[in-house]
Amino acid sequence: MFKSIRIISLSLIAFLFFTACNFNNSGSSEKQETNADGEEKNENSNLKKAPQFEVTTIDGQKISLEQSLADNKPLMIYFTASWCPMCAQNWPAISEVYPKYKDKVNFVAISIDPTDDKDVMAKLAKEKNLNFPIVAGTPQVMLDFGVKSQATTVGVNEDGYVEFQKDKTVLTAEEYRDLFEKLIN
Repeated sequence: MFKSIRIISLSLIAFLFFTACNFNNSGSSEKQETNADGEEKNENSNLKKAPQFEVTTIDGQKISLEQSLADNKPLMIYFTASWCPMCAQNWPAISEVYPKYKDKVNFVAISIDPTDDKDVMAKLAKEKNLNFPIVAGTPQVMLDFGVKSQATTVGVNEDGYVEFQKDKTVLTAEEYRDLFEKLIN
């Protein structure tokens, strides 16, 4: 008898806990953003605001969302790792397309692996002839963006909203061209 009461009690507590946790999620999660003039940004209402970050490339260049917004340029971030076979397939495509867009879109490849230090990434860039900005292992940026794995490309529009996220994907040069074009148009 006590066992049945205990099971029922625990089930009821679990049910109440579950409904309480989900109660706040039942409403609209959409928040209205306003610009400096107090006007709503309706065109971005379905997009997630990108988190602020600042990184330093292996060449000493500082890249940040704040600077990209100040430049009024979109930003593309490629989350990578030196040991990632999918990433190795994307690097040539990015290297092919990046030079055409480097003045129109800020781009950075950020390693998600903290053991990918500056020396590892510099050696990789030299060996693979990578011609785009690369950042040594900085997993916090990945976590801030909610990215779950390497070989993920995130596009942030010039207003600071995430336009797209291509998770754990091998893309062709043409597909990268399309992503760059999407950000500038």
